[in-house]
Amino acid sequence: MPITAISLVSLQSVDRLQAILRASPNPLRFELSYEMSKGLLDSMRPLLRDSVVSVHAACPNTKFFPNLASNDASVIRQSYQDLQLSLETTVSFGGNIMVLHPGYATDLAIPSHNQKRQEILSGAEFLPYIWKEEGSICIPSYLQTEHYKGYKANAMANLKQFASACADRNVMLAVENLNPRVGYLFQTPQEMIDLVSEVPECSLCLDVGHLWISSCLYGFDYYQGIQDILATGKVVTTHLHSNSSHPGADEYTIRLEDDHTSLDKYTFPYEWIISTIAASGANMVLEVKEQPLENYLLLMRELGKLSL
Repeated sequence: MPITAISLVSLQSVDRLQAILRASPNPLRFELSYEMSKGLLDSMRPLLRDSVVSVHAACPNTKFFPNLASNDASVIRQSYQDLQLSLETTVSFGGNIMVLHPGYATDLAIPSHNQKRQEILSGAEFLPYIWKEEGSICIPSYLQTEHYKGYKANAMANLKQFASACADRNVMLAVENLNPRVGYLFQTPQEMIDLVSEVPECSLCLDVGHLWISSCLYGFDYYQGIQDILATGKVVTTHLHSNSSHPGADEYTIRLEDDHTSLDKYTFPYEWIISTIAASGANMVLEVKEQPLENYLLLMRELGKLSL
């Protein structure tokens, strides 16, 4: 049976964590969220003893997201410092996987505050690459631009160094595929395949919701994309959630939303996804922002149908 866990992104208080622990018929395991403060981590520590399987950097939360793609030495230095804190969190909570958004196609430090981050992504640096203003969705050719390729190369060079530092602490650095916004790196199956081919020190976190959004913009086969990423043998954990995205003929009819909703919403193919990932042996982390226990019970029912 694969290891299953719930992201604490949906449980941002001790009271909510206590409630779900009481209500669950089974012992639960968790992934620490990048939204958690040091104070919240400390207050939850007694409740999470021996139940944390992974940590989503930066954890504890930081003013800026790590940006390992920057050409600014001060941004790289601060990113390493923040990631070292996340590595210490992972080790201290007994986890062995650290999930990371690897960086952004800019020299800037990217604010973790959503509104401030959106102001940068909709600003002058990224304006030539924005196709759909709502959400700062990139033009379909964005991944082929020299601007994007240069920052991606920076990220891979720095990922190699930090993945080795994680390995020294018996922690796997799992790079997560992101959705198709300007500035976001590693959006497609081929990019994830290329990453672990060029930087074998890294592992992967397959986010099925992000991949669905990317498939709507770029037009690749979603099911084949999941299979191709899993075929690398480097996927150690996954993020499970659905969203309301769907393809369209143009920027007005396409919908590209990162909703992080329940698995059984929007006719999302969760049964196929669960069975396919389960066969790979990767961890299955529910990164839903609603009804975490209900989604956990749904996941366990689906796994119970499989011959593993």
